[in-house]
Amino acid sequence: MIKTEKQGLLQLLKISSPFIVITTIYTILVLGLEEYFGDHIYKISGQIGSVFGLAVAFFLGFRMNSAYDRWWEARKIFGELTNNTRSFVTKIYAYYGNKENFKGSGESDVKIEAQKLIELSILYIRQLKNEMHNNFKPKFNEEETQLLKRFKVNSSNKISNEILLALAESFETDFASKANFEKNDLMQHINRFYDIQGKAERIKNTPFLMIYSAFTKIIVSFYVILIPLFIGDIDLGGEESRFELLAIPIMVIISSSFLTINKLANLFGEPFSENKTSVTINEICITIEQNCNEVKNKLL
Repeated sequence: MIKTEKQGLLQLLKISSPFIVITTIYTILVLGLEEYFGDHIYKISGQIGSVFGLAVAFFLGFRMNSAYDRWWEARKIFGELTNNTRSFVTKIYAYYGNKENFKGSGESDVKIEAQKLIELSILYIRQLKNEMHNNFKPKFNEEETQLLKRFKVNSSNKISNEILLALAESFETDFASKANFEKNDLMQHINRFYDIQGKAERIKNTPFLMIYSAFTKIIVSFYVILIPLFIGDIDLGGEESRFELLAIPIMVIISSSFLTINKLANLFGEPFSENKTSVTINEICITIEQNCNEVKNKLL
């Protein structure tokens, strides 16, 4: 996760370094051929380059904004998951603290059940994270396996859905008829979990403008190839002054900037992938687990 401007600059350098190397080699090659075969033998009008570059900039600007909107929506979804989980386990703690809400259970039995429900909620958070990382059938340890068996979770189906179903069935079984308010309140949180999960899956399973992405990549690559033909060498001070070598860093900066922006748009467009620009769902889920365990420890 990028936390400081210095880290951001280092990550930006890692992303743009290949483009800098490639465009430098290409620019030196093109300008070398121009100098060897004759000055300005294939230079294209700079006005054409300006118009073309403006069009490419509009394409990249729209693509970058769309990618950031997609990234920010993913971040809001996991922020909603954090808030809903905290409220959910807190209400489990509060409602299961009153044994009168349940059907003939002792106080110790109610607390044990509340602990197991919170543990199952933590397992749901882990599973949702795994599914966002395409790990739909993770390996569970012995404790987690026993927990799934206790709540009769069918691991052959979609595990996250099965866990939510098990939580709903527990609430329906545990609460007495006079505790309908408490049961309905917890069921509303289950519905929010389904809503959050659906939003996350919608982003993950919907490709990010694939045709537009391919078109933008082709246009940007074509423009980068033509940049040396638009600019050519720089004849400041005459042919012997060597100021014409300034064309190399200028072209490299322009070319690598366009290529880097396109690459960043691709990275932001996949907010659940495991890279430095993606939503930090691992850290978010660890924080949620810590909050849940803090509530569970109060039941010990």
